[in-house]
Amino acid sequence: MSIFTNRLKISFNIDAIKQDFVFIRLERQQNGKWYGARELDYLIGKDFNASAVMFQYGRYAYAMFKKPLDVYQLRSKIMEEFKDDAVIEVTPKAILASSEDCICEEWLAQILLNSLSSSRSRFAKYHYCNLTGSLLLVRDFEGKNKDYIDVAKNTLKKGYLLEIKTARHRTKISILTELKNTVDNKRKQELKNALDKPNYIFEASTGSLRRHLPRDGEIDAKTIYIECGLKGKKASTPFLDFGSIDNFYKSSAGVSHHIMVSIHEHLSKYMDVNFCCREIDDNLPLTSTLLKSPKQLHSKLDGQAIHIVDRVNDEESAYLVMTLKQLLLPYITDENLITVGKRDKRDALNFRIIHDADFYEKMGQEDEYLPSTNEFRRQHLTIESSINVSDAIVKTIIKEQLIKRDISSRTLNLFDWAKLELKGVWTFAAWDEERNHVIFMEIQPNGNFEFYEIEDRGIFNWEKFDKYKDAMIDSSSGDKSRTLEGLVISDRGDINQIFRSDEITIPELSKIEAIINEVETEFPENKRSGKALAGLIQEFMAESSRKDNEELVRFFDELEILGSNELDKKSFKKLLNERLGRSSNISSELRNYLLNKHHIRLIFSKQKENLEDLFDASLNIKYFGETEKEAYYFVGDQNVKDYSFKDACHLRKIVAVNDSKLIFRQLLQTMDVDFVRTGQSTVIPFPFKYIREYKNFGVAK
Repeated sequence: MSIFTNRLKISFNIDAIKQDFVFIRLERQQNGKWYGARELDYLIGKDFNASAVMFQYGRYAYAMFKKPLDVYQLRSKIMEEFKDDAVIEVTPKAILASSEDCICEEWLAQILLNSLSSSRSRFAKYHYCNLTGSLLLVRDFEGKNKDYIDVAKNTLKKGYLLEIKTARHRTKISILTELKNTVDNKRKQELKNALDKPNYIFEASTGSLRRHLPRDGEIDAKTIYIECGLKGKKASTPFLDFGSIDNFYKSSAGVSHHIMVSIHEHLSKYMDVNFCCREIDDNLPLTSTLLKSPKQLHSKLDGQAIHIVDRVNDEESAYLVMTLKQLLLPYITDENLITVGKRDKRDALNFRIIHDADFYEKMGQEDEYLPSTNEFRRQHLTIESSINVSDAIVKTIIKEQLIKRDISSRTLNLFDWAKLELKGVWTFAAWDEERNHVIFMEIQPNGNFEFYEIEDRGIFNWEKFDKYKDAMIDSSSGDKSRTLEGLVISDRGDINQIFRSDEITIPELSKIEAIINEVETEFPENKRSGKALAGLIQEFMAESSRKDNEELVRFFDELEILGSNELDKKSFKKLLNERLGRSSNISSELRNYLLNKHHIRLIFSKQKENLEDLFDASLNIKYFGETEKEAYYFVGDQNVKDYSFKDACHLRKIVAVNDSKLIFRQLLQTMDVDFVRTGQSTVIPFPFKYIREYKNFGVAK
C-alpha cells in the first residue's frame, strides 16, 4: 500500500535549461533603496520579455530569459539602476555544491513553474512575461469580469513541497468604492494599503493573473485586480471536490493536478516532476461512532441532570430554551432530567443562554460568560449566533459538556483507556500559549488522570516535569517550537515529539479526473435515442435473467415509446432513479452492466472498493516511514461524504527524543474518536483536547 504527497520529486535536465535560457540575478537593496516588484516591472517588463521572475526568497530577485538574448545589452540596461556587482548572470544548477553564483534546487524549479503563465502565443504582439514572482492561477473566471476572484497561488517550499494557497483579489473599483463608503478607520487603512499592492490583469490564454505592464496603457479600475479580502469573509477552497469536472478543477487538489499536467506538457524538456510516493506500514480503520445516533449517547448521559440557564430572559431566549429542550430529548432516557432556571446547578450539565461579548460591552454590562469549574460544567449559547440552533449544534455542545464532565471527575468515560493495554502512567504535555508554560496530563492504566502545570513550582517532584520543557523549545530561538503540537511520554520515560508538517497526502487525481470525465461524457451517438437505450435495457434483462422484473419492463416500455427522440445522460439517470430507485440492487446492477459492457458510466461510484482505490490517501489512520528515531502518520476521514474533502490530510512527524524509543504507534487508537471534532476523528491523540479544555477551567464560582 502506498500514497502520494505534495512533496515533488524533481530531476533537472540542466543541459537543456542552459541551452534555452539565461538567468539574471538582481540584488534589490541598493543605496538604502529597496527595489521590488515595481522596479522589476519597469526594468524587465518594459524593454525585455522575461519568461518569468522569482523574488519571494530573500534579498535577491531572479529573471529567466529565452535565448537568443543579448545578455550584455540586458545587463547594461538594468545596471543603469543598480551597482555593477548587483546584476550578474547566474548558472542553473540541480544542487548547490559550492558558494558559486547560481540558481538551483527549489528556486530553479519555482522560476520554471512561474513561466507556465507566460504567453505561449506565436505572435509577438501578444507576448508578455510573468512578473508576478509566483504562479497565480484563476480557476473560476467564467469569461467575464467580477468584483472579486479567488486565486490559487502556487509556490514551492523547502524540500520541494508544492503549496497552494487561496488569495482573494478584487477589482480596483470595488476597493475604491468600499473605501469611499466605509467609516471604520482601521478598515480604511487596510484598503489604502491594498491599493499600494501590485495591479494584475486576468489573462484568459493561460488562465492566470499577470502584472499590468506599461504597454497595457492606462489602468482600468474595472479590470485591474488587487489582492484584497472582503470584510468579514474569508477566501477558502475545498481541498478536493469531485462532484463535477468544474468543481474538481477549482479545488486545490484539482489545481495541483492541472500544474502537474502543465509541467509535463510544457516543461518536460527541462525537468521531470512527479509526486513523491510513500509506503504505508500500518492502516487503522476509523470505526468510532459515539456521536452517530442519539442511542449511542444514552449510556453516557444516563441519569445525568441537564440544566438550561436563561440569562437573557426575553422572547428570543424563551424560544431558544424551548427549542434546545426539544433537541436534547432524544439523547436522554428521562425528560425529567432536563430543568430550566436562572442559576447554574452544581454537578449538572449547564447550558447557559447569554448575549455575545459585543452586546455586554455596548450596553456597559458585566459579561455573563463564566468558565467551567470542577463543580460547575458550563456550555454557552449566545442569542446572536444560536437562535437557529440545530441538531448538529446540540451534538457538539453535548460532547463538549461530556469532556468537561470527564475533566471534573478526572476519569475518562468517553474512551476505554484499558483497551490500549498500556502499563503504568502515560503523560501528555502541551504548551499553554497564553501563559507561556506547559500543562501535563498523567493517565493511569484504569483511565483516571490528573493535570499538572509547570509554572507551579510547589507541585510534588516538579523537576520531573521541568526536564520535558526542554523538548518543547526550539534550540535556535529559545521559544516554543512552532510546529510542535505536543509530547507523549511513556511509563518508562520515553519521549516522543509530535510535529505538524506542511506535507499533505494526494489522492489518485488522474484516475479521479478520468472518472468524472466519463460520467460527464454524453452517450455515444448511436445510443442516445429512446429506442437504442431500450435495446440496452432489453439486453440487460436477457443477460441478467431479469426478464420478469416489472420495474425493468415498465422502464423498457417507457424508453421504447420515446422512439427516435434522444435523451441526455442527466434525463436518463433521472428516469432510471424514478423507475428503479436510486439505491436499489437492480439500479446498481444496471449501472455496472452499462459500464462494463458498453463503457457508459452513469455515476461516480461510492462503493467501498472504488473509494479505497481512489482516496486511500484521505481515509483512516495511516502510519509509515518508521526508523529507529522517526515515523510519520496522518488521520483521514472515516468515509467519503458529499463528493468532497474539505481539508487536506497533513502528515505528522514523530521524533523520539535523545535516547528514547518510538512509542507513538501504541497510541494510534486514541485518534479513532469522534468527540473531539464532532463526527470526525482527531488528528492528534484526544488527551490534548482535554488539556485544551482544562486550561480554560476557572476557579469555583
